[in-house]
Amino acid sequence: MKVTILIETQTKAAYRAIRPALVAHITGYIGVCGYTFSATIKQSDYAYLVDVVNHAAQSAGIPRDEYDIKTVHAISR
Repeated sequence: MKVTILIETQTKAAYRAIRPALVAHITGYIGVCGYTFSATIKQSDYAYLVDVVNHAAQSAGIPRDEYDIKTVHAISR
């Protein structure tokens, strides 16, 4: 099953820290609108992607309140 997630960044620094990690690690579809990323991924990859985002932000010194994983929606066929 696939899921759609939204990752919302509040600052340009958070956006710049998270974007390269998402592009490098998402094997599905990704879209960007403003500072919000939308990605369609396998449900089994969700936890891994959360770890990737958190690690990218921590490595860049971005506090947790500057980004948020907002929504998870399952996509049924």
